[in-house]
Amino acid sequence: MQSGGFFFVDIQNNQVDATGQAILRFIAAQGERAIVSRQTLLQQFPDADITFNLLLQRELIEEVDDGYRFQVEFIRRWLI
Repeated sequence: MQSGGFFFVDIQNNQVDATGQAILRFIAAQGERAIVSRQTLLQQFPDADITFNLLLQRELIEEVDDGYRFQVEFIRRWLI
């Protein structure tokens, strides 16, 4: 994790805003390979549709069934 520090700093500082970081941390807290339903996320972050799309475009999360999870477990671990 230390040698990839620039990668993670770039995610935090340049790729996602505060709402995106909050969403990523919320999903990360649910555990490894957890799928968080869209409904749950919209209850927690009601005005975040654009942010969800951005996180998907950046391939930080992926859509699975009717929810989202981290595409790469290593990123989830960094956030928790």
